[in-house]
Amino acid sequence: MTNERRTEDATERAVLIARRIAAGDDLRIREQIETFSGKADYSDRESLAIEEMAWEQVCKAGIEPRLVFAHPSVLKAMPQASLHYRGISLLSRKSVAGIVGTVDSWEQPDSKPQVADQKALDVCRLYNAVISSLITDKTDWTMENGYRNVLATIGISADGSMRNLIGQLGERAIKERLLEWVRDHDLLVDDAGDPDSLEFHGAWDLTGSVRMRFAPEPDVGFEKDGVLVALIEVKAGKDPAGALERLGAIKKTFDEAPAGCKNFLVAGVVTPTMRERLDEMRMERDFDIDRLLHDADSWTDFMNEIFHHALRIAPDVHSLGSGD
Repeated sequence: MTNERRTEDATERAVLIARRIAAGDDLRIREQIETFSGKADYSDRESLAIEEMAWEQVCKAGIEPRLVFAHPSVLKAMPQASLHYRGISLLSRKSVAGIVGTVDSWEQPDSKPQVADQKALDVCRLYNAVISSLITDKTDWTMENGYRNVLATIGISADGSMRNLIGQLGERAIKERLLEWVRDHDLLVDDAGDPDSLEFHGAWDLTGSVRMRFAPEPDVGFEKDGVLVALIEVKAGKDPAGALERLGAIKKTFDEAPAGCKNFLVAGVVTPTMRERLDEMRMERDFDIDRLLHDADSWTDFMNEIFHHALRIAPDVHSLGSGD
C-alpha cells in the first residue's frame, strides 16, 4: 500500500472518529442521567462493588454519585447509559462482553432492549469496581477526568468500528468481483444466492461440478461433491496492530480445511512477523487487497490461480484478459 493510500485511509478514519465524537452522545446521555427521576438506592454500596473510599471522594468533591457510579435501576430504565459508565471505566465493549456479556445492543441509539435484573447488576458491579479503582488511584480525581475518559472511549470504539467496517467492505468487494467474474466468463450454472443481502452469503453452482459458497468461515469456499477443495480467506483490515489477531483467525481456517484443500489469503496488510508465520502455513499464495481491487493484472493473476490452477474449470486467463 502506497503512502498516499495510507494517508487517505488515515484521513478517512480521523474524519469518521471526529464525527462520532461531535455527535454528542456523551452529552445527551449525561443529561438523561442527570434528569433521571427514578429511584437509585446506593445505600448498599458493597453489593454494587463501590469502594467506600471512592464513594467518599466523590461525595466530598460535591459530585452527584449517579453521574459516576452505575446503578441497575438507571441501566434498566436507560440502557444507553452503559456508554457513559463504560466510558468512565475505560472498558472496551469486547472486555465487557468477555466478563459479563455483551452490552452492544444497549448502546445503540435507537435500541430499546429489555435488560434483565441480574445482567444489570453484573454490569454495574464491573463498571463500579473499575471506576472505584480509577478514583482511588488519583487523589484529586474530578468529574472532568471522567468526562475525558468517556470521550476517549467513544473515540477508541469509533476507531474499532471503522476497522471492522473496512474489513467488511473489503470482503464484500472481493465477493462481488468474484461473482461478476464467474458470470462474465460463463462459469455460472445456477444463481441461487442473493447478491443484495447485507451479509452477502449464498452458494452458486459453477461448471465442473464446483459449488462456490460465500459464508462467514471460510469467506469463500469451493466444493466438489460436498468436499472443500479450495478456499479464500479475506482479511482486509489494514491496521498493523491487529495483524497477529487476524493471523490467528487465518491459521484456524487453514488448519480446519481438509487435506489437499488449496488455501488462499487476501490481506489488507502483511507485517514482517506475519509474513514469517504465513510462510509456515499450508497456503498456496496470498494477495494484497488493494492491488486486486485497483490493478487489472493483479486481479487476472488471482483469477488464474483460483479457476485455472486450483479448480481447473477455466482456461489460462492470462491469454484471455481479465474480463473487466
